[in-house]
Amino acid sequence: MARLAVEKAKDVHRRYPRLSFPIDMESLADDEGCKVLDWPFVDPVREVKRGKWIDLAENLDDKERRHLIAHAFAHHLLHSGNQLSFHQWQKTSLLKQEREAEECAAHILMPEWEVERLGVIPVWEFSDYFGVPEELVERRLTQFATAAELSRWSRLNESED
Repeated sequence: MARLAVEKAKDVHRRYPRLSFPIDMESLADDEGCKVLDWPFVDPVREVKRGKWIDLAENLDDKERRHLIAHAFAHHLLHSGNQLSFHQWQKTSLLKQEREAEECAAHILMPEWEVERLGVIPVWEFSDYFGVPEELVERRLTQFATAAELSRWSRLNESED
Protein backbone atom coordinates (compact mmCIF):
# COMPACT_ATOMS: atom_id res chain seq x y z
CA MET A 1 0.00 0.00 0.00
CA ALA A 2 1.26 3.47 -0.87
CA ARG A 3 2.29 5.82 1.92
CA LEU A 4 -0.33 8.34 3.05
CA ALA A 5 1.98 11.31 2.47
CA VAL A 6 2.56 10.32 -1.17
CA GLU A 7 -1.15 9.70 -1.72
CA LYS A 8 -2.06 13.13 -0.30
CA ALA A 9 0.47 14.74 -2.67
CA LYS A 10 -1.01 12.83 -5.62
CA ASP A 11 -4.48 14.04 -4.58
CA VAL A 12 -3.22 17.63 -4.79
CA HIS A 13 -1.96 17.02 -8.33
CA ARG A 14 -5.26 15.39 -9.32
CA ARG A 15 -7.17 18.43 -8.05
CA TYR A 16 -4.75 20.85 -9.77
CA PRO A 17 -3.60 19.10 -12.97
CA ARG A 18 -2.25 22.28 -14.55
CA LEU A 19 0.34 23.15 -11.92
CA SER A 20 3.60 24.30 -13.48
CA PHE A 21 7.10 24.14 -12.06
CA PRO A 22 8.32 25.58 -9.85
CA ILE A 23 4.94 25.41 -8.10
CA ASP A 24 3.52 28.65 -6.73
CA MET A 25 2.94 27.22 -3.25
CA GLU A 26 1.53 30.43 -1.85
CA SER A 27 -1.28 30.44 -4.45
CA LEU A 28 -1.89 26.71 -4.02
CA ALA A 29 -2.11 27.05 -0.24
CA ASP A 30 -4.45 30.02 -0.67
CA ASP A 31 -6.67 27.99 -3.04
CA GLU A 32 -6.88 25.33 -0.31
CA GLY A 33 -7.90 27.86 2.36
CA CYS A 34 -4.52 28.54 3.97
CA LYS A 35 -3.07 32.01 4.38
CA VAL A 36 0.68 32.71 4.34
CA LEU A 37 2.01 35.51 6.54
CA ASP A 38 5.56 36.80 7.12
CA TRP A 39 6.74 37.25 10.71
CA PRO A 40 9.95 38.55 12.30
CA PHE A 41 10.78 35.16 13.86
CA VAL A 42 14.09 34.67 15.63
CA ASP A 43 16.27 31.71 14.63
CA PRO A 44 15.71 28.75 14.97
CA VAL A 45 12.00 29.31 14.21
CA ARG A 46 11.35 29.46 10.46
CA GLU A 47 7.74 28.34 10.09
CA VAL A 48 4.67 27.93 12.29
CA LYS A 49 1.40 26.32 11.19
CA ARG A 50 -1.62 27.52 13.20
CA GLY A 51 -4.99 26.38 11.90
CA LYS A 52 -5.32 27.90 8.44
CA TRP A 53 -2.34 30.23 8.99
CA ILE A 54 1.15 29.48 7.70
CA ASP A 55 3.57 31.90 9.37
CA LEU A 56 7.03 32.18 7.82
CA ALA A 57 10.21 33.89 8.90
CA GLU A 58 10.90 37.04 6.95
CA ASN A 59 13.65 37.18 4.30
CA LEU A 60 13.71 33.50 3.32
CA ASP A 61 15.11 32.77 -0.13
CA ASP A 62 12.56 31.60 -2.72
CA LYS A 63 13.55 27.92 -2.56
CA GLU A 64 13.33 27.73 1.24
CA ARG A 65 10.09 29.72 1.26
CA ARG A 66 8.48 27.37 -1.30
CA HIS A 67 9.69 24.34 0.68
CA LEU A 68 8.41 25.62 4.04
CA ILE A 69 5.01 26.57 2.62
CA ALA A 70 4.72 23.08 1.11
CA HIS A 71 5.78 21.55 4.44
CA ALA A 72 3.18 23.52 6.42
CA PHE A 73 0.56 22.83 3.74
CA ALA A 74 1.35 19.11 4.06
CA HIS A 75 0.68 19.36 7.80
CA HIS A 76 -2.65 20.98 6.86
CA LEU A 77 -3.48 17.99 4.64
CA LEU A 78 -2.22 15.30 7.01
CA HIS A 79 -2.51 16.48 10.61
CA SER A 80 -4.81 18.55 12.76
CA GLY A 81 -3.49 21.13 15.18
CA ASN A 82 -0.52 23.49 15.14
CA GLN A 83 3.08 22.76 14.16
CA LEU A 84 6.40 24.56 14.63
CA SER A 85 9.46 24.25 12.40
CA PHE A 86 12.92 24.87 13.87
CA HIS A 87 16.03 25.41 11.77
CA GLN A 88 18.27 22.60 13.09
CA TRP A 89 15.78 20.63 15.16
CA GLN A 90 13.68 19.64 12.16
CA LYS A 91 16.65 18.14 10.31
CA THR A 92 17.30 15.66 13.10
CA SER A 93 13.77 15.12 14.30
CA LEU A 94 12.46 11.58 13.98
CA LEU A 95 8.90 12.57 14.77
CA LYS A 96 6.43 10.80 12.52
CA GLN A 97 4.38 13.92 11.72
CA GLU A 98 7.45 15.88 10.65
CA ARG A 99 8.65 13.05 8.40
CA GLU A 100 5.19 12.65 6.86
CA ALA A 101 4.87 16.39 6.22
CA GLU A 102 8.34 16.53 4.68
CA GLU A 103 7.63 13.54 2.44
CA CYS A 104 4.28 14.95 1.34
CA ALA A 105 5.86 18.35 0.64
CA ALA A 106 8.61 16.71 -1.43
CA HIS A 107 6.03 14.85 -3.53
CA ILE A 108 3.87 17.95 -3.98
CA LEU A 109 6.88 19.95 -5.16
CA MET A 110 8.48 17.09 -7.15
CA PRO A 111 5.82 14.61 -8.30
CA GLU A 112 6.85 11.17 -9.46
CA TRP A 113 5.75 11.66 -13.08
CA GLU A 114 7.78 14.88 -13.45
CA VAL A 115 10.87 13.39 -11.79
CA GLU A 116 10.62 10.49 -14.26
CA ARG A 117 10.15 12.86 -17.21
CA LEU A 118 13.32 14.77 -16.31
CA GLY A 119 15.37 11.58 -16.20
CA VAL A 120 18.85 11.35 -14.76
CA ILE A 121 20.15 14.85 -14.12
CA PRO A 122 22.33 16.37 -11.36
CA VAL A 123 20.72 17.28 -8.04
CA TRP A 124 21.38 20.98 -8.64
CA GLU A 125 19.36 20.82 -11.90
CA PHE A 126 16.40 19.25 -10.07
CA SER A 127 16.78 21.98 -7.44
CA ASP A 128 16.70 24.75 -10.05
CA TYR A 129 13.86 23.21 -12.07
CA PHE A 130 11.58 22.59 -9.09
CA GLY A 131 12.76 25.67 -7.17
CA VAL A 132 13.57 23.75 -3.99
CA PRO A 133 16.66 23.33 -1.78
CA GLU A 134 19.14 20.66 -2.89
CA GLU A 135 18.77 18.91 0.48
CA LEU A 136 15.07 18.34 -0.25
CA VAL A 137 15.90 16.95 -3.71
CA GLU A 138 18.36 14.50 -2.14
CA ARG A 139 15.74 13.30 0.35
CA ARG A 140 13.08 13.07 -2.38
CA LEU A 141 15.33 10.86 -4.51
CA THR A 142 16.40 8.60 -1.62
CA GLN A 143 14.31 8.46 1.58
CA PHE A 144 11.10 9.59 -0.10
CA ALA A 145 11.38 7.68 -3.38
CA THR A 146 8.42 5.42 -4.11
CA ALA A 147 8.76 1.67 -4.54
CA ALA A 148 7.99 2.09 -8.25
CA GLU A 149 10.76 4.68 -8.62
CA LEU A 150 13.29 2.51 -6.79
CA SER A 151 12.39 -0.46 -8.98
CA ARG A 152 12.64 1.61 -12.17
CA TRP A 153 15.99 3.10 -11.16
CA SER A 154 17.30 -0.35 -10.24
CA ARG A 155 16.39 -1.67 -13.70
CA LEU A 156 18.08 1.34 -15.32
CA ASN A 157 21.26 0.67 -13.33
CA GLU A 158 21.20 -3.02 -14.27
CA SER A 159 20.83 -2.19 -17.97
CA GLU A 160 23.84 0.15 -17.80
CA ASP A 161 26.06 -2.61 -16.39
